[in-house]
Amino acid sequence: MTEPLVIAGAIASAPVVLDAYKRLLGPSLDLMGDGIKRGLLNRRSNIHRVAERADAKTNTHGPGAVPPRVAADVFDKAQWADDEFVAEYLSGVLASSRSEDGRDDRGIVWTSLVGRLSSDSLRLHYAIYSALRAKVLGKDVEVMSQWIQKYLVLNYYDLLPGLEFGFGQVGIRRLLDAAYVLEREGLISGMTHGSAEHFTGQPFGMYSLPNFGDIFMTATTIEGCNLFLYGHGYGDTWASAIADEERDFPIWPDIAPSLGSIPAVWLDELPTRSS
Repeated sequence: MTEPLVIAGAIASAPVVLDAYKRLLGPSLDLMGDGIKRGLLNRRSNIHRVAERADAKTNTHGPGAVPPRVAADVFDKAQWADDEFVAEYLSGVLASSRSEDGRDDRGIVWTSLVGRLSSDSLRLHYAIYSALRAKVLGKDVEVMSQWIQKYLVLNYYDLLPGLEFGFGQVGIRRLLDAAYVLEREGLISGMTHGSAEHFTGQPFGMYSLPNFGDIFMTATTIEGCNLFLYGHGYGDTWASAIADEERDFPIWPDIAPSLGSIPAVWLDELPTRSS
């Protein structure tokens, strides 16, 4: 991709073309030049931020390298990573892609995935899988498929403040839009939502669901676990590592003071209506 300042330099080196731009744009040309410079500085700052966070998520003291195609793709997307969650996930992919021989380019798939996800979807993914980790922490989850099929039950009152989507219909719409994207990408499964009354007569109706605002319910997936692990620099592990007590999974307190601790229950933990 050609840098805007390179383009600007090429224009400046051609007086006839520059005169045409000046005649057409007038003083706006100078303003555009200032804007391009500010934008480029911001893009470089974003790249530096992602690189610094990746460095903190991996051991760079020994030999190793990141495949050039992964690094190039991460830094290309990092230019526009003004949102903190995008930066965190990209830095985790970069850290996860460092190997001794520098030939493991699996991270290219996850970089592409992060690039397709909105910052809203990444925030919601982080909240859901932080809740999953809290539920499985320290448990024997050698067969992860037994756990990801279980439904997590959360509610809007807990989710919306941490997600910072706003309240009312606007916040709920953003939450659901983000959720449908996660489901489309295979990062959650069987997502459903509504009031406790809404679930009466459905397969979930046998449970006494909490009746305090609309409920958000979803199962998780191996792919969703893997993205969470990649985002924390653990891309070389099995999905079951999400339950590992010995691994450090920082809650990213500066950007998500409450998202890492949103309360959730398993659906099958709730009492049934007959009990």
